Amino acid sequence: MKDRFQDQWEALGASDPYWAVLTNPQKKGGRWDHDEFFGTGQEEIQILLAKINRLGIRPRRGLALDFGCGVGRLSRALAGAFERVLAVDMAESMLAEARAANAAYVNITFERNDPDNLASVASGSVDLVYSNITLQHALPATQTALIREFCRVLGPDGVLVFQTPSRENPRSLAGLLHRMLGNRLLNLVRRLRYGKDGVMEIHTLRRAAVLDLLASEGMEVIAIERYDTAGSAFVSYRYFATKGGG
Repeated sequence: MKDRFQDQWEALGASDPYWAVLTNPQKKGGRWDHDEFFGTGQEEIQILLAKINRLGIRPRRGLALDFGCGVGRLSRALAGAFERVLAVDMAESMLAEARAANAAYVNITFERNDPDNLASVASGSVDLVYSNITLQHALPATQTALIREFCRVLGPDGVLVFQTPSRENPRSLAGLLHRMLGNRLLNLVRRLRYGKDGVMEIHTLRRAAVLDLLASEGMEVIAIERYDTAGSAFVSYRYFATKGGG
């Protein structure tokens, strides 16, 4: 299955993959220093694992799933903490750069997934499922399908952690514009500002809908934290969940 989002990310991966993953305006046009870039991933995973430990969650350190891996910013960091890392992305252009940039990390497998499923991943096989600044680029229905897949592949002693925006931030001008104009009109602005290969849509999934979904999948929500990695235009959360009764 291929959709416009896959086309957008194939173009981004081919033109400016590091900026597409971390859209710092000063890094546009291939200006990310690779050591600095991958260092942000090391810091993020270090903080994540410390947070999981403080929550009293003790997953096995077997297999970690990096969903929406891009060029492997987080995959590389996870490789130092888990026996194996499965890093998936729907854009072959991103995966090609990821494989080249992380060739020394032999315990990472980079694999393409369909935009709305993880069909190649066995049920109950993953110890940590992690996704940040990825789900937000999919429609709510697709986000819902993917979260169901996260729950399916998670092992009984594993932990699921993911971020997605809940709503536009009305205190932000950008948030108000996003609410009024929507992605279709904003894509015109994005093309003017970043070029035809610089379009990244952002979509929300209400917090209440996420919690209902996790409950329906038999998940136990351990913590929710405000986590505005989608930018000031959105109110985002990061969810920590385990399989109930696991």
